[in-house]
Amino acid sequence: MSARAARAAAALLPEPLTFSLQIEKIVANGLGLGFYQGKAVFVPFAAPGDQMQVAVTRSGAQHYFARCVQLQQGGDERVDPGCSVYTQCGGCQLRHLSLATQRQVKRAILRETLDRFPQLREVELAPFPEQLQQADGYRCRAGCKVRWVNGRLLLGFFQANSHKVADLSAGCPVLEERLNALLPSLRLVLPQLSVRERLPQVDLVSGEEGVGMVCHLLAPLSKADRRLLQEWASAQGVVQLWLQQGRKEGLQPVLQQEELFYHAAGFRLQFAPADFIQAHRQGNRYLIEQVLRWAGEGEVAWDLFCGMGNFSVPLASRFRHLLAVEGYAAVLQRTQYNLQSMGAASFRLLALDLFAEQSLLRLQQEAPADLLLLDPPREGALAVVKWLQQQALRKLLYISCNPATFARDAAILCHGGWRLLFVQPVDLFPQTAHLELLAYFER
Repeated sequence: MSARAARAAAALLPEPLTFSLQIEKIVANGLGLGFYQGKAVFVPFAAPGDQMQVAVTRSGAQHYFARCVQLQQGGDERVDPGCSVYTQCGGCQLRHLSLATQRQVKRAILRETLDRFPQLREVELAPFPEQLQQADGYRCRAGCKVRWVNGRLLLGFFQANSHKVADLSAGCPVLEERLNALLPSLRLVLPQLSVRERLPQVDLVSGEEGVGMVCHLLAPLSKADRRLLQEWASAQGVVQLWLQQGRKEGLQPVLQQEELFYHAAGFRLQFAPADFIQAHRQGNRYLIEQVLRWAGEGEVAWDLFCGMGNFSVPLASRFRHLLAVEGYAAVLQRTQYNLQSMGAASFRLLALDLFAEQSLLRLQQEAPADLLLLDPPREGALAVVKWLQQQALRKLLYISCNPATFARDAAILCHGGWRLLFVQPVDLFPQTAHLELLAYFER
């Protein structure tokens, strides 16, 4: 189609619906909510009390999604986001609100999410931990997207609702300083690689005394590429450099000068750059300390979705025997190392698909647990909670990064004879709409 024909076709398209909107509150995913002619309207980067002119981007039977065309009057809760790419970058959704307001919003969303289930309406919500007040500079891991547009390198995060990349040429406020400091030199080395167009992402992660990186590749590195990256890593203080081509099973180390580790609750926990660790190190310490307070002591503890042992190691200090279960078998090597390093006398590691109801029958061969800890990914632990309805376990701690799937799972547990006593929200992701929580169940 010629440029003239394209302009003519565009002229025939209807103009987007625009109207003035008052934002009433913030709902899930950090969207502002207002109403127009009886329909709910959802707008990103809005604040309660905002008066704005919006244009509809997508519509449904009872709702619109829209974007702000003009902020006519800002609400009282609106603050300067302090980031040059905010609203373009999709990493943060709530930087335009103070930390206190963000937490009020998150608490209200959590309350509304739980209240959708009659069994959960009376559950007590604890206040946010007062000791976690750092809003920026906290993130110790990040997956940076790499794209080339007209020969120009874009290094950053996806734009909101897009696979286009917002370039972090000025760094990212939420990143720990050591990770921000790597970005300028990374911009210099990536263009020198022969496979630069076949490297879509680099993961950066910091331990307490070192930094690691994973390069995700769609094609193998040349010998010259490997040498260049090794030299760069050594010069920049990157103590571990790994490559991943395809799935996680394709991970391979290129450079391993030192261990990556962090301390929590008096324990030293080793991890590899591709292992999942919490992005907020101080918040993770709080979670571990709270788990230990609620867990108490006993004979047997089970840690399901154990990863590299973030909770397994502390629990092994309180219980005579520990069962640690994880679906990704390779990471259990780190779990074993961490448990042995802290002197755990009795533990068992099990690689098991915790999303398959049939595979959970294998757990019935294990010694019954005094405590069960669940720390699933965002999709929750549906198979596990269904299985738990038939088990005689007495105490359950559930850690979740997704209130919606947690509420679903909690309602199933309560229907099956468990009682949710209280929920502790933890703001592990300031400036974003995400929320972590820790819940305490008993039979």
